[in-house]
Amino acid sequence: MNLNNLKTTVPAKLYKRGLDYYNQSFVERLTEDAPNRWHALVSGTQEYEVSINLRKDGTIVGSYCTCPFESDSLCKHEVAVCLAIREYKEVNGTTAVDVLAQLKTLKKAKLLDILEELVEKQPAVHHYLTEKFAETGEMDEEKARRMIQLSAYRAVRNGFIEWERTDQALEGVEEVLEFLDGLDSKDDAEQIIRLSLVVIRECTAMLQIADDSSGEISSAIYESLEKVDEALAEWPGEVDEETVDRMLELLYPYILFGLDQDMTDAPNDLVESILRWNEKGDFAGKFYDFIEKLIAGKEMQNKTYHYTEERFRAYQLWVLQQQGEQETVDAFYAKFKHYPAIRRTQIWQALETGEFEKALQLCRESERLDADLAGLLYEWEKLRFKAYEGMGNTAEMIDLSFQFALEGEEEYYVKLKSLVNPEQWPNKLEALLAEMKKRPRSRPLYLGILIEEKRMGELLDYCRRDISAIEQLYPHLLADYPHEVNEIYTAYIYRQIDRASNRKAYWTACQKIKSFKNALGTQAASRLVEEIKFMYPKRPALLDELGKIKLE
Repeated sequence: MNLNNLKTTVPAKLYKRGLDYYNQSFVERLTEDAPNRWHALVSGTQEYEVSINLRKDGTIVGSYCTCPFESDSLCKHEVAVCLAIREYKEVNGTTAVDVLAQLKTLKKAKLLDILEELVEKQPAVHHYLTEKFAETGEMDEEKARRMIQLSAYRAVRNGFIEWERTDQALEGVEEVLEFLDGLDSKDDAEQIIRLSLVVIRECTAMLQIADDSSGEISSAIYESLEKVDEALAEWPGEVDEETVDRMLELLYPYILFGLDQDMTDAPNDLVESILRWNEKGDFAGKFYDFIEKLIAGKEMQNKTYHYTEERFRAYQLWVLQQQGEQETVDAFYAKFKHYPAIRRTQIWQALETGEFEKALQLCRESERLDADLAGLLYEWEKLRFKAYEGMGNTAEMIDLSFQFALEGEEEYYVKLKSLVNPEQWPNKLEALLAEMKKRPRSRPLYLGILIEEKRMGELLDYCRRDISAIEQLYPHLLADYPHEVNEIYTAYIYRQIDRASNRKAYWTACQKIKSFKNALGTQAASRLVEEIKFMYPKRPALLDELGKIKLE
């Protein structure tokens, strides 16, 4: 797409609207921030910021607008700015100076003078040249950190990295990741971990001042976390206590930084990765104490919520379970039972070992402790169902599966049907359906049961209460109730038209007529279209859209 072919490359409606904005002088403060990088404000119902990046020949290589429009095309505001840029260039000529061409005409002494002046006045130039002269084929943590920080610094405008500058901000990161890709995960494991940790830390800090709508910064973090995980998993040779101590000391400040920033799950991922080494030797005590040290840090204790600490306690519990000393595990359960994650693990352990009475008791205690937390309460009830299942307590299972079915859970409806005596099922089903009518959450399951049980009269009653449902349910009703389906579907389409106030809404209503034709045939659809034309003779947009419907 080029400034000179907008009319042929932008959808006609968008181009026309953009042209209208341009002709009404809605484009304000048009400036060229850098060669071929333009910025402007576009007024209208409200102000929107627009950025346009061009090549020398006028090709549009990037654009951004703060309006909510989403499409592969330019929005009307971007079109207006492009037209304004084109006019500016036609009147004033290009403002971009061919810097490289000018430099090539200068003598060495003059070039050195310019370079010396730049080094004195521009810290970024000084930083860049320092990096350039210090370059070798190797990379250490400090070099990686400087590269990442420098590219991020170059992308910052007014203390912030806009999303269209994210690629520029990540140039240093990409260079580090490219270097890491050339390393061997076995021979260079520790270097991979050290450099990946630098990427994780610097990108986490970058998130504080960047618009990461594209997800590119977050992707760099998670790619680096995967590299750490792989390097630890494939660590060459034996893992001894000295190696574990060195790695824990390395990870510690990075995990604390992640906890303090609280932007990603990197702290959890790093802890989970290092815990892999618990399988390589008797390091449970070291890992338990390491996690305790993290929990005690101000970075975690300053949080107003306890979810992160709860997860770290769960890691400690896992370490203890790997040791296999049940008395120690039970003592941990008792000490930290106020955390739902700890109780959850204890319940599952009881279920897996066949201690169903114990699991039932723990579920009831959890229901009491979390009575005000609906999500957790529901989870404990489901685990209680498993305990009853293990105990063979059919009556309790029926009560709970009935309750879960009312919440729309098909799995438990199937269980309920299998648990109830066939002679008692009709009464139980009537009670279930009567309750489901009152609960919107169970609606999909309710309709599914009506269809499965061939209760078409009740399905029709439902469509009368909610006429929009006819669009999905008519195939099940058409054979028995063709007249009623026609009546309800017609009422639904009329409601769509009555509520419409613009052409887009009329178009939507006319799409429903196409569906109506599929359901009831061309003849019925033709009659409906003629009836609508008769009822709404003074709505030209509607009549125009009706005329576009192909009924043959």
